[in-house]
Amino acid sequence: MPWKLKTPTIDVEVKYKKAPNKLLSPPPIIRMRTEDGSVVEQARVVADRKFVRKGKTLATETRFIDPETQQPVPSSEVTEILERYQYKNFDENGAEVKSEDILHFAVQPDGSEQQVRPYSRSKVLDIPEENWVPSTVIDDFLIDGIYELFSDEKDVIQQLYEEAEKRLKKDQIGIVTWSWGGFKSLYAFVVPVVREGQFVWLVKFTENQPELQHLEDIPAKPKIPIREVPTLKTLPPVQALVVEVKRKKAATQ
Repeated sequence: MPWKLKTPTIDVEVKYKKAPNKLLSPPPIIRMRTEDGSVVEQARVVADRKFVRKGKTLATETRFIDPETQQPVPSSEVTEILERYQYKNFDENGAEVKSEDILHFAVQPDGSEQQVRPYSRSKVLDIPEENWVPSTVIDDFLIDGIYELFSDEKDVIQQLYEEAEKRLKKDQIGIVTWSWGGFKSLYAFVVPVVREGQFVWLVKFTENQPELQHLEDIPAKPKIPIREVPTLKTLPPVQALVVEVKRKKAATQ
């Protein structure tokens, strides 16, 4: 299902695909072996397990047979490898509960609970004019994932390029909030990129911000003014971020 990209001047559908990471120094391929040359593979194993039924832990008896000799194998010599797993929900009595029958409550600082519902999965990147801010804002965040926005339609490509050209001239990027569903919300930075006569729009997602512990006073006034970007300790609404950036910019002018 495509996303929609909306600004004050365009409203278009775009395809999306997660951009892979390009490692500057790709890690070597490692194969593990024993001293006699046998290959060693790493697998997820079960460290502990139990079987339950109606809230009671069941006793189990399992026999292991060598498939070649048909002889029994002591359980002490067996390692259980977990090849597939799934999640299920159980109540206090051990009865299974379907996901659609579960209610969610947020625990407040005083210990009380407030019923909440998860975010719907976002599908629209709606960026009003006031949410286009200086590109340096993104420098204050750790990027967790990058997606490319693109289209096969010539008219949409033309609109995307014109919008990219407009924002690049103003040195602007867009900011919106985004959710993949569940109870997590992210910032999404919508960024135009031009390289070697080609262009693309990127959406850079973040939920992290570096904690700078060694900031020092500037010893002398720099010859070239530096645009400072305010930091955020939490994830407030996008508008709060935009207002703070513009306020800071106006104060330094």
